[in-house]
Amino acid sequence: MTNTPAVKQPPTLSAAVVLHHSSLEQLHALLVSLDKSARALGARIPLYLIDQSQSAAYSEAVQTMTREVAPITSLQLQYIARGSNDGYGAGHNTVLDKASGDYHLILNPDVELPENALVQFIRNLTDHPEVALLAPRGANEIGEEEHLAKRYPSVLILMLRALGSQTLKRLFAKRLAAYELQDLPFEGGFQDVPLLSGCCMIARSDALRDVGGFNERFFMYFEDYDLCMRLGSKGRVVRDPSVRIVHHGGGAARKGFRHIIWFMSGGIRFFQIWGWRWV
Repeated sequence: MTNTPAVKQPPTLSAAVVLHHSSLEQLHALLVSLDKSARALGARIPLYLIDQSQSAAYSEAVQTMTREVAPITSLQLQYIARGSNDGYGAGHNTVLDKASGDYHLILNPDVELPENALVQFIRNLTDHPEVALLAPRGANEIGEEEHLAKRYPSVLILMLRALGSQTLKRLFAKRLAAYELQDLPFEGGFQDVPLLSGCCMIARSDALRDVGGFNERFFMYFEDYDLCMRLGSKGRVVRDPSVRIVHHGGGAARKGFRHIIWFMSGGIRFFQIWGWRWV
């Protein structure tokens, strides 16, 4: 009698995006790009749309879009309306217990994925089981590099980014470039990095659950850095330069005073937890 080898099942994946009066045009672009990437992977992916707008009109607009897209997409769209807006991390944590696949993709509504994204993500995570968290390169809508991987920040860096002064940024250009890991080339495969942007990151679901997901003490900004620090105890945190997304957002300073306050308070909380660095 011969033993029949067990059939190895392909890895499974879920995804989530948190909405709060987010642009429907950009959300639609994300859905289209994610669908193309999922088809290239040959997978039907559950995508959780977590609406924290607390707006009946916005809720109806999102649900109308999902009804229109549902018949023509490979994505399994699941709309979830939250009765409160407790922040970006809290929104994503809503579906942590539903993320039953091997990997969980965390997305902003203002990103677009290239067609090869999911194939590359899954291939690389399968080949490197020691990786806990992975994120791609990024570019803005006109093709300029967005440096999504970062070194550990300092108070000086936080102030420069919060104030948005171009004069100060020119004066401290070398420090900002070092913070943005501009000295790290994109060639050569995986790159271990200290911190990653939360606009697009994929984690091992078991590792994500082990650390309890995002720290909900962060409302917005720095919750992604905090997650990187905690997932670093579960495995490698890496940038995958073989995938380059488009990110339409970013930049607290140009989003107004309220975002600057959220950015500063998030930064202070991050330093309180992980240690202060002044310059």
